[in-house]
Parts: sequence; C-alpha cells; structure tokens
Amino acid sequence: MKILILDTVHGGGIIADRYPRPGDSVTCVDVYKVTPKEETDRLRGKGFTVSTEVPRGEYDTVLMPIHCPDSFLEGVGYKERKFFSQAVGELIDDKRFRVEVTGVKGKTGFCCLLAHILTAAGMNVLVQTSRGRGGWADGELVSEEVVSIAPPSMLALPDGDYDAVICEVSLGGSGKADISCITNLIEDYPIAAGTRKASEGKMSILNGKTNIVPMGEVGFWKSYGIGKVIGYGGRITVMGKPSLGNPLRVRVDYGNGFETSLKGSYLALEYLYAAEMAVEVCGILGISESSLDLGLSSFGGVPGRGEVSFSEGRWTVTERNPGISARSVERTFSILQEMGSLKGAAAVLDPVNRKVCCKMDSEAIKRVAAEYGVTITVTDGTGKMPSLPVSAGPLILFVKEGYT
Repeated sequence: MKILILDTVHGGGIIADRYPRPGDSVTCVDVYKVTPKEETDRLRGKGFTVSTEVPRGEYDTVLMPIHCPDSFLEGVGYKERKFFSQAVGELIDDKRFRVEVTGVKGKTGFCCLLAHILTAAGMNVLVQTSRGRGGWADGELVSEEVVSIAPPSMLALPDGDYDAVICEVSLGGSGKADISCITNLIEDYPIAAGTRKASEGKMSILNGKTNIVPMGEVGFWKSYGIGKVIGYGGRITVMGKPSLGNPLRVRVDYGNGFETSLKGSYLALEYLYAAEMAVEVCGILGISESSLDLGLSSFGGVPGRGEVSFSEGRWTVTERNPGISARSVERTFSILQEMGSLKGAAAVLDPVNRKVCCKMDSEAIKRVAAEYGVTITVTDGTGKMPSLPVSAGPLILFVKEGYT
C-alpha cells in the first residue's frame, strides 16, 4: 500500500511507527515545517520518505489530524482518508483503565485534580497533560516530561503498573476509553482553516460505554448517538463569600453529603467545573466520601493555572496557558470581581514569542480589560518582561504559551 501521513509535529511520527504494514510505501510530511531534525532523521532511518511539501499523486490511504485543512491535499488522490483519532482507535491496545479528556477550557486542571483524588483513594495514577506526563504523587507530577497531547500520543504511553491512566487530548480521542470526558464546548471555534469546527474533532472521544459532559451540552453530544452520556454540574455549592487567598468552603452532594474547604493557593472558583466533573467520575468508580473529601481539600491547584501568591504587599494571580483568549481573560476577571478583588487591579499579557504574539487577538483581550476597568500591559513577544505595573489591587499575569 502507498500511505501518506500529514503532520509529523502532531503525532504523525507515532502513526508512522504503528500504522503501516511491512512492505508499505510511506511518505511523511512536515506540513508546518517545525518538526525537529532528530525526528525527521529518525523517520528517514526507518525507510520512510520525509518531505516538507505534500507530493502529488495517488495514494491508498491518507492519514492526517482533523485540524489539517484539506487544502494540503491539492493534487492528491486517495482511496480512503482517516483522521488520526480514527487511526488511534484502531491501533490502541492499552488494557489499563483509561480516562480521556478533551474540551475547550479546563482540561489540564481537571486531569490533575482527578489524578490527585484517585491518588488520595490509594490508586497509582499516570497522568498526561499539556503540562507534562508522569506519575502523580505528593500533589504533583513526579516527572514533567513534556509531550504532545495530540491523539497519537496515547499510542506511546509509558509502561507501568498503573491503576488508572488519565489523558488530556487536544482534539478528540480514541473512542476506546473506559470513561470519556468533555469539559465544555464554550467556544466551538473553527479548525482546519475554517473548514471544520472543534466539535467535529472532539466528538471522536465519545465511546460506547460512559461519557461525561456539561449538563447543558447533554443533548448536543447525545445527538452523535455514541454510548451513554451523563451530564455533570450542580453537585457543589459554595458556602459563604469567596475571598482571594483564603480557602473556599463548599458543600458536596456526594454520598451522604459533606462540607470541605478548597485551598486558597489557587482560584478555586475557576476549578469548580473540574471538581464537578471529578465528582461524577468518582461516583462511577465508587470512590469513598472520605477519599473524595481528602482529595478535594488537599489539592493545591496546577502551577500557573489560576495560581495565587502574595509577595511585597500584594496578591499576584498567574494564568499560564496556551488557551489564553478574550474568553478566558474575562473568566479570570469575573472570578476576581466575584471575590471583590478586582478593584485597582493591573494585568500583564505576555505571549512567549513572536509566533504566539501574531496568533493572539490582543485587541479583543484589551477590550475585555477595559470593560472590567483593568489596566493591561501587552508585551511584544520578544521575551522581555516590562517593569511590572504598580497597582492598588492584585497583579494578574497572563502568559500565552504555544500549543503542543
């Protein structure tokens, strides 16, 4: 067979390692021209053709991520085309209990919170997120090996006697998880140069067993007719008035019901959706009330994701995330406003490099800041941080990283 594989930076190399049969002719294309030389050399060493341009011609099979536009296939004929998620679903044979997580916002926080709760329940957990991959112990990743979270990454999960594997997936999933979770679809943003929508990619995570989605999106995801769909939400109630840097008291509708406190070292209000979905997963797994209480109350947040610190007389809130957008900035401001902590606040928006800067809609973010009365400084993407603004209120640092 003659096989064409697009996008060696988002898992194409992993697909090339596993999909072809002996004797197949394989061409791998670095469509974005950013794949490290070590990877392209490795693929050539296996006898594959590697190119930065798509060779025209006829192929038996084309394999590509769903985010790649069909315009890459100009001049290409093929008998079948498979997106990476479909290929992963055919190839994955990991027998360990696996939770796959996709969505627009909140994926990393949910994965880490769930890993923490399951560890508190005595389970040995492997977690893979945009922040890193490794075991979970003492409230953090044991190893911070940074990997892509494209669907093919699940074909290269490390071996180990883990009770549970939790995988954040950028667009979609294998459709073969024990539990599939969709955090939300608050922005059904365009992908593939505007020819498809994010939901078209994310729906591939749905499995024939159990799927957990926001309560308000149950009908949308049910329309795909794949497996049981459970809505999450309404199980956690905030007790009293939230305040920046202080524990958040909540009541959890689980088992007989209990009250607990979430730490003040992170914006706990920002994690409530993650906690709600974690409660649903725990119910399916039969996690005890005491373990859920311990997991929620001892979780310290994800570094850089709603992280709260106090230094030199003022509070700092750090949001370091590839998903920084006008919508996410608005969410942070609204949470601080709910806490009564937005007055006098100043913000800094820092794209980590020029490439990220060009893709970021800084004007939309500035408009959101103006609506909330927050002074915001936007860096130029050169990596040079300006002098931090002096403010009567908290300093809010938004750092937009590149996607993996």
